[in-house]
Amino acid sequence: MTQIFSHNINASRNCQTAIERLSTLQSTHPQLMAQYWDSWGKPSDGIVYGHTTFLGYYDECVDLKNTPVGETNYCIYTMQMNITAFYNPSEYQDEVCYSSDCPVPINTSVTSNIQIEVCYPSPCSPNEFALVLSRMNIISVTNMTANPFSNATQTLTVQLSSTGDPPTFCPQSGVEFDTGAAVVTGVCVAFVGLVVLATVVDLLCIRQFIGTKGILKREADTDTKNHHVEKGKYQDKPWMRDLFLSFSLCHSVPELLSTEQSPSSIKAVGALKVFANFVNIGFHVYIHVLYPFMYPQLIQNTPQYLDKYPSRMFNQIFMNATFSVDTFFVVSATLSSYLTFKDIEKHGRFRVLYFYVNRYFRLAPMFYLVTFVAFKLFVHLSDGPLWHSQHINCQWWCNLLFINNLIYPADICVVPTWYVGAEMQLFVLSPIFIVTLYYAELVGMVVVTLSIFGITVVIGFVAVQNDYWAAIFAGPKAFEQVQWLYHQSFYRANPYLIGIVLGYILYKKYSIVDLPIRQALKHLISVTLWIIAICLCKITLFGTVEEYNGTHHFTKWENATFLMFSGLTWSIGISIIIFFCNTGYGGIVNSVLSWPGWDPLVRLSYGVYLFHILVIFYILGTIQSSLIFTDTVYIMLCVFTIVASFAVSFVLTLTVELPISKVVSLCFKLAGMESRHK
Repeated sequence: MTQIFSHNINASRNCQTAIERLSTLQSTHPQLMAQYWDSWGKPSDGIVYGHTTFLGYYDECVDLKNTPVGETNYCIYTMQMNITAFYNPSEYQDEVCYSSDCPVPINTSVTSNIQIEVCYPSPCSPNEFALVLSRMNIISVTNMTANPFSNATQTLTVQLSSTGDPPTFCPQSGVEFDTGAAVVTGVCVAFVGLVVLATVVDLLCIRQFIGTKGILKREADTDTKNHHVEKGKYQDKPWMRDLFLSFSLCHSVPELLSTEQSPSSIKAVGALKVFANFVNIGFHVYIHVLYPFMYPQLIQNTPQYLDKYPSRMFNQIFMNATFSVDTFFVVSATLSSYLTFKDIEKHGRFRVLYFYVNRYFRLAPMFYLVTFVAFKLFVHLSDGPLWHSQHINCQWWCNLLFINNLIYPADICVVPTWYVGAEMQLFVLSPIFIVTLYYAELVGMVVVTLSIFGITVVIGFVAVQNDYWAAIFAGPKAFEQVQWLYHQSFYRANPYLIGIVLGYILYKKYSIVDLPIRQALKHLISVTLWIIAICLCKITLFGTVEEYNGTHHFTKWENATFLMFSGLTWSIGISIIIFFCNTGYGGIVNSVLSWPGWDPLVRLSYGVYLFHILVIFYILGTIQSSLIFTDTVYIMLCVFTIVASFAVSFVLTLTVELPISKVVSLCFKLAGMESRHK
């Protein structure tokens, strides 16, 4: 071992001293030398299948403190591996076989670039230790002579040497807990403290009076279980009580877990949001396993399991997760337009200020929270071999202005939050279509139709000009296409416009049932539309399978055509399903999608969408050693991510989203305006 580390390198004096000490550990501290070597990543099974990244054991490396060498660092370097396998059966003599049944001799050599975790002294920089690696010549020879079937000698030689390239990846450690992190922590603690205080006060006030000038004065009442509870009523300022108790879990938990549906609610949309979240999580788990934290340089050869994953028919559901996001846009536009039409009808005018302020406070609190948690706090929550600080460099001010998908799209704080920016941008423009439809239906439909046509042409032009692929994640410009097409609001405008039209149809209560035709013809129309909806969704969802499995390569015009119409056709198919579930022809589909048990999950869906990527980062960033991914491992990761994301959303919804929603509702009431929850 003392011959492995060469200190004759062009490095700083401190680094050379550390290398000298490391070189003498074998004789002075053999246990420490063993620990250093044991913490390194080592080639394992499945290399031919693309399992070429070996993370070593992170904790074992960072625990090497207060040693003669000093502190240690952890980096993943690209190294070259030469495997030589030699097998010579005893039946052969001078390459001549004298047996009637001769086994075949083996003499082969394979060279591959792999990623190896290296633990090294911290006085050396990553580049300086790369020079040390370039002098190394690590050879492992195994002689296997205990073959029960033959007396042959089998030799496996594994030789590792540095490629001379700079280090691939070094996780950042020791990030300073600065003022920004302290402020974010303080805000989180304040919310939690306020919730705890309000809940305790609420519980105490239920059981006793609190003076004549206290917060509450009680009136007897009887609940559904026929026992007496007391209903609070303010003596002085009821709005102050309501403001304070907005943070009480005694009110928030029953509201969050309630399955009572409003008579004016739109059926099926909630379940579709939940399913879309499941698909998004499944896709993001896959893409972050393939490209750990979006660092593709960690993967030289895609593992065969991950390489084959996109080509499977069922997995097209996840590879085309873009359509699950289109579902979000359809649902959001449908709910927004439907409630706005009813609001205009009730008040006789379009309330501009209420329209925008209400939506802002619906999206902003959780959006800002995930932004600043990712920006300042998340890096301090854990540590691991793939733990990184990419989010520290995010352009947080773009999130505050809801333009994070337009400016610096490569530096989005939390990648899925591009949706919030795009959705808000489309929402800001939506009154053009909503008001026109309400006051002039025919003109509104013409405006929507022309807009859809124009947007479709723009998408086609952008796709042709940049040679973008229909199968986004199989194309050579995948990351560019994600940033400049997939994340852009114009690419999502067609689903949003379809949602606005659907909201208007549901508001006007247009239905096949009301058509002045025979019942048999109504059934025929409904069946035909069901078939159209299923075909549109199926063709769109599985339209790129041949591109992903390599049986057919799309031409430039085929790619452009798919990108132009796929979002539109998917949105029409989803809209038909929602329409039927709300107009009497939903059948068993409506029974499933409109099940009241979905409601609590629907209320958590916004938080799940925003925070699930941080859950994935946490899981994959804290894994200590390399994993060989299979279907079972992938499913386990997906299920755990879903459960953990809903748990995180449950806590944040109770402490942030619901309380702020109630406070905003109270402010609207004090201002003489009614609020609505969407």
